[in-house]
Amino acid sequence: MITLKDDLDEVVSILHETFELPGIQRKYDECFGQISNILNRYGINENPKNLRVMYTLCMQQFFESIAQDKWRLNDPSFIKESEEFGIIKFKEWIIEQIT
Repeated sequence: MITLKDDLDEVVSILHETFELPGIQRKYDECFGQISNILNRYGINENPKNLRVMYTLCMQQFFESIAQDKWRLNDPSFIKESEEFGIIKFKEWIIEQIT
């Protein structure tokens, strides 16, 4: 039996797999399409493009919490940190939608 925890772990795994690829090779439509299919089980009927925008808004919170002159956009660890922050916030958003 699949649980909410299993599905959230799968969403996080899908995002991590996507972000491991170089930017130009990432298949965002496919990634968020898979996530959309998972969320449909819980009555969340968002199309993949809307989910991608929601994730982007979650990641934007990271950048808004830091002064722009402190952004290190050429630093892979900084970008990774922003992606991880976005994943956490996106997961929280999913939980809010389900509960």
